[in-house]
This record gives sequence, C-alpha cells and structure tokens, in this order.
Amino acid sequence: MSSENPTFVSIVPRAGERRGYEVRPGTQTASALRWLAVLLAYFSAYLLVRAGMPGALDRDEAEIVYLTQQLRLGYGTQPPLYAWLQWLVFSVTGIDRFGLILPKAILLATAYVALYRASRPLVGRDAALAAAAMLALFPQIGWETLRIQTHSLLLLTLACAVLAAYVGLLGKPTLARYAWFGLLCGLGLQAKYNFGILLAGLVCASLLVPEQRRVLWNRRTWGALPAALLVVSPHAAWMLAHPDLAFGGTLRKMQAGNEGVAYLDRVLGGLADLATATLTFAALPACVLAIVHWRLHRPVEWQAHTAEARFFLCLYGSVALMLAALAFTGQVGTIKERWMMPLLFPLPLAAFVLLPALRSARACAAIRRAAVAAGLLFLALLPARTWLTPAFGMVVVPHHPYERLADALRRACPAAQVVVTESLLSAGNLRFARPELRTVLLDAAPGTGPPPSGMVLLVTHDEAGPGWQRSFHAAYPQAALLHRQHVRLARRFGSPGSMAFDVGCYRFDAS
Repeated sequence: MSSENPTFVSIVPRAGERRGYEVRPGTQTASALRWLAVLLAYFSAYLLVRAGMPGALDRDEAEIVYLTQQLRLGYGTQPPLYAWLQWLVFSVTGIDRFGLILPKAILLATAYVALYRASRPLVGRDAALAAAAMLALFPQIGWETLRIQTHSLLLLTLACAVLAAYVGLLGKPTLARYAWFGLLCGLGLQAKYNFGILLAGLVCASLLVPEQRRVLWNRRTWGALPAALLVVSPHAAWMLAHPDLAFGGTLRKMQAGNEGVAYLDRVLGGLADLATATLTFAALPACVLAIVHWRLHRPVEWQAHTAEARFFLCLYGSVALMLAALAFTGQVGTIKERWMMPLLFPLPLAAFVLLPALRSARACAAIRRAAVAAGLLFLALLPARTWLTPAFGMVVVPHHPYERLADALRRACPAAQVVVTESLLSAGNLRFARPELRTVLLDAAPGTGPPPSGMVLLVTHDEAGPGWQRSFHAAYPQAALLHRQHVRLARRFGSPGSMAFDVGCYRFDAS
C-alpha cells in the first residue's frame, strides 16, 4: 500500500495459511478522534435542532408514534425492531420530540462509525473517513434520514454494522465474532425485509472470492446461526401466521401500476424502475467522486485484481442478478429509492477499493469537505423547510394543525380516551399531542388492539368523504352518535389555507 495509508495492513498468506485483514495501531489517532468529535457535535446539533422544532410529524415518525402504543411481534408491512426500540425510549423519556429524535441521532452516528470501522482495514484511515463521510452525500441518507425515516435508518445502521462485522471476521474468524455477525444479521432482518438481499449478496461474494471463502467458511461458520435464529424466530412465527399482513402491503406497493399490463411490459418497466432508483440514489456521490478524480489529473487506473475489489464486484454482481430476477417475475411496478439503501451505501467504499487514486490525501480531503458541506446544508434545511416554505406558497406536513385539532377534540368530547381515524398522520400526531389518547386506524386489522369502548371520537379529514363514516358504523355497530361537528383550522407557520375535519363523538354501548 501507499505510504499515504500507513495504518492499513493486508496480510498475505504463506503456504497453507489463511488470509486475513488487520489494522495496526496508527500514529494518527488524534486525527481520527478529531473527526469523531466532529461527528458527535454534528448529531448533537441535529438532536437539539429537531427536538426544538415545532410542527406536525411527517408520515414515518407519525407511524412509529402510532405503532408504539403496543408491543407486538409484527406490525403489518414493517418489521418490529424499530417500534420496539422506540417503545423502549418512550418508556424512559415519555412521548415527546426529544425521545422521538434521540434514537435517530444515535443510530445515525453509529452508522457512520460502523462504516468507518468496515472501511479502515480495506483502504486505510484517510479513505475510511472519506467513505464514511460520503454517507451524507446520498440524499436518501444525508437528508431523508434526518427528516423522516425510521425503519430505513435502522436498516442502514445494521447494514453498516454487518459490513464491519464481516471485515472483522476476515481479520479474526473467532466463534464469538461469528455469533456477533449472526446476531446483527438477525436484527437486520427485523429492521426491514430487503436486508435479506444484502445478506444474500454477502454470502454469494464470500463464496466467489477464494481468499475470503478459505477464511470464512469452516466449522465455526455455524456459530452464526443460533444467534440469528434466536432473534428472528418470534417474528418469523408471526409472519407465517399472518403472511398477508407481513407482505401484502409491500407487494401491493410494488405491483402498483401493473394492473392490466402485459408481462413483457411489466418486466421492462420493472427493470427501468430499478435502474432509475439506482441512478437517482447514487447520482450525487458518484458525481462528487468523478469530479474529485478528474481534478487529480490522473488516468483512470482500476485495481480489480485484489480480493477486496473482487469482493465488491461479486457483491454487486450478485445483487444485480437478484434484482433482475425480481423484475423478471413481472410483479415489480414501483421501486422506491430508499429501498436501495442497504444495497448501495457501500458504493463509495467500493470506489476507493477499485480506484487507488481516490485514496490519496488530497482526494480524501476534498471528499470530506464536500460531505461536511452537504451535511451542514441538510441540517440547515430542517428548520428552513418549516419556516421558509410558506413564503413560496408551499405546504409541508409540519404545517398541519394537529396540535390545535387535539385541543379541539378535548373541547368536543372531554371524556373520550380513544380516537378512531382513517389517517396515519392523524393517528400518530394526535397521540403525540395528547399521549393519554389511544388512537385506532379505521382500517386496522382485527386483533391488533383492544376494541374501543366508552366515549370514542371519530376524526376524518374532510376530503376523505362519507365512506369512512359508513365503514366506522359497519365496524362498530354498537356506536351511538352523540354529536358531530365540522372543524376547520388554519395551517401553521403562515402556510396558506386551512384543513377541515369531521369530528363525531360516540358512546359505545356494552353489548
């Protein structure tokens, strides 16, 4: 390796020996600690900014507030791990904005540290710092995780941790490390189901690279299974008992737009959607890497012969084949960018492995500056999105008047402790504004909670129409209407217009 990366050591095997990776104690620990301090300062600032921001919760965060009303083995299309984590935090902090944002800040910081740990044995300290910092250049990570994401954020953190554990196994394949790897894999499968594609890609790559296959695949490999199975089994049993709840919603999302479309058109559309999601997800970091390499004024020299390079080529080759096979089922009509997160987050690390010029001190410094600039911009945009968008006539979810609606509900039916609604935004935000309320989605699956009783409020958006009220009476024929009113509330922060709600106060007779 170049002297620019003095902390990286690649152990070349002697005859009959296995190959591993290790990191010697570096002489630049102070610099790494400085960057760790920067990372902690950044996410501390994020925690303070978000905890102090008023306004309604966006959909993902409203959903998690709604889900944490109960501990369950399954929550529909979303695996349960983030809901369990958030429930644990709320049980300590109470249901407030600090408790909502705290796990996000910790998970984000952990993701950056884990990717650095995974990268350093492969490309050295400087490039590892740059590879980790480049997470901020993916808009779905640098911006969307700050703003809204929950389950996808946990998935990202566990994917980074699994990659770090994989590299750690290459250096020292002990039974304890196999168990740790298995535990992380089990947790990842309970963060989001598309983690399984990354896991399958890792298995394929480890088998296709001889140097890594000799290190990883032995009797101790079985040590990963007990930990993984122990973690996954309860939720897996729930999935087998409720397959439609677990997969139905996701399949319907993926198949959206495919109704009545010929098979070949569905396949071509699925492939096009996969390509679009991939390019959109990776465009910004790819452009930054291309510009930095161009400014080095060096020819493009690929280093594809090393075990590390072949690992990433096999990983992405395997993942591409799996995604293509998914498209060829003809069931893929919609692919969302965030679904690519556990698959594409190591792309910058792969670039550092394949293009040695990017590992130079000059290139790494330029990349870190770009990542820091992007991170600061995204942090500044968080409050700006709420406060400045009304000046441009734009409406975003934080402008919705759910806090005022919660006050109106208290006046409309003071004794009510249950709110039934058709909107996930309403369910999460009303519980966030009034934690003593239990909120129920009108289309929630039977058995997902105790039936409403006593005094109950039915709250629907005005534009939802009377169909939801008919659905309510069909689901709860014992409900007796006491009074109904129409509530119109101005949006917040100077946002134009207002929102209207139909509010009905019902008594549930014990019958």
